[in-house]
Amino acid sequence: FVRGLEPTNDTSWRTATKPLIVKEWVPDFLQGVLEKREGERGTDFRELAALAAALEDLVRKEAAGRLQTAYELHGLPLSGPSSETKVEEALNTYFVAYLKAGNFSAENADELNQKKQLFSKRYAGYEEAKEWFDGIVGKSISASRSGSLDFAAASNIASQIGETFYAFNDLECKSLKTTLQGLEGKKAGRVRLSTFYKASLYGHWLFHEKADYLKSLGALDDSDPQQPRVIVPNYIMSRPNCLEASNLYAVCCRNECEDLLSHLESQIGSSAAEPLKIAEMVANLPSDMVPAPRNLSQPLMDRLFQVARNNYGRVPLHGRLFAQWMHHAYPRECPYPHEVGTTSPHTPDEWMKETGHSMAAASTEEMMQQVASDTCASDSPQSGSGCGDEESEELPWNEAEELLLAHPEKREPVEVPETKPPLQATPTQGNTAAEPQTASSSSWLTRVGIVAAASIGLAAFGLAYPQRMVHRGFKDDKPIALPAHWLLVPFALVVLLVYGLGLLDGATLLFACIAGLVALIFKKFVLRHSNQCLGRSDAGKLPV
Repeated sequence: FVRGLEPTNDTSWRTATKPLIVKEWVPDFLQGVLEKREGERGTDFRELAALAAALEDLVRKEAAGRLQTAYELHGLPLSGPSSETKVEEALNTYFVAYLKAGNFSAENADELNQKKQLFSKRYAGYEEAKEWFDGIVGKSISASRSGSLDFAAASNIASQIGETFYAFNDLECKSLKTTLQGLEGKKAGRVRLSTFYKASLYGHWLFHEKADYLKSLGALDDSDPQQPRVIVPNYIMSRPNCLEASNLYAVCCRNECEDLLSHLESQIGSSAAEPLKIAEMVANLPSDMVPAPRNLSQPLMDRLFQVARNNYGRVPLHGRLFAQWMHHAYPRECPYPHEVGTTSPHTPDEWMKETGHSMAAASTEEMMQQVASDTCASDSPQSGSGCGDEESEELPWNEAEELLLAHPEKREPVEVPETKPPLQATPTQGNTAAEPQTASSSSWLTRVGIVAAASIGLAAFGLAYPQRMVHRGFKDDKPIALPAHWLLVPFALVVLLVYGLGLLDGATLLFACIAGLVALIFKKFVLRHSNQCLGRSDAGKLPV
């Protein structure tokens, strides 16, 4: 995430009492752009692309600056090529500094080697990270085939390390997710705080964040104060598990729910949809830990229809309630969406500075006290006594709604049967967006425009072809004929009126027009054939 622009950052809703911490992270001129746009008309696509390009350029320059420092430590020239071995050593120093968020320096070569060796022993997972680094650098160096590289080529490799490190970080995130899943109780995506601390007290995991810090991060479910629980996806994505690799961005565990929501958005093609349509798609949408197809439970269906009731019959995809519903449907992938202003993605140092705490990590005594106080833990002697909540798998639900977009079009509430059975999942070939049930103001303007244009066209037809006659029989051996538009215009006006009133949709109108055309062509062919059979001369032929 770009520092200051994290998905869970509430600085865009800051108040006068909340310090503007974004100013410390984002360069002044970019911060000026953000502040100028805030509360005004917003930022269009072109300006947003320019902002992204500026950030990318800054990231590349920062990487080049750190690599230059590594070159100086190794005594390599910035102009001219250097041997592959020496460049690889400088890049290794750059990688160590990357893992230490740039907080790495040395006075001479001996101190440099000592610090790198010490770091390799203390950094958890360094062997795996070094193996990944060797693969990236080795592939890039072998592609040059020259035996040497200049600073520009080495700078490109350094930038590539920062751009692709997320792939290695994903492996660590999945390992953390699997570990936390093994600590869960009956509530999916929840780990009792006492169990969380036990893994740190009696294992090698560093699960030791204070409860207050976890709550500030939005990673603590304290809906039951006697039995607080860590919210797995929120904790995995939180700042303590991010690598503060740059002054501009942090490498964090990605939000797996974005992949699921992206699929729904592409299939629905709209910002809102009917609850049954969403339920059918979700029932057939698998995740890393949720198989498909599956049957959605009755409580899950009831929640979804309740969201639709609150939003005039449709479910907004970019609202807090639907995000909460997705958390219930995918409790290990989708984070719980807290209300705006209740959480903040602080690093441990930032949290301590703001709150006055001396430590973000709980002490051994604090962790042991939490473990001892949880009498409802499965391995506690008092387990089962007054612990009825643990028997329930239901996750907490908050009715507060927050919409990213304007409120959806007002519709009639959807009636939900009291005893609606759970949705039976069936394989689907794809889904399309549901058509609106009522016409909006823009659709009425479209209808009026079509009716007006068609009426003008019919009037022009009547004026341009007054000589066209339709045979209506014979009287005293003389043909009786009427102007063609006398019969066509009234019928067409009736059809257009029905369409204008919304009683006829566009597809039916198009079908009626095509059917009318086919009828006219067929009639013309029949009359021409009749004239030929009667043997009339061209002069006496009836008009067709």
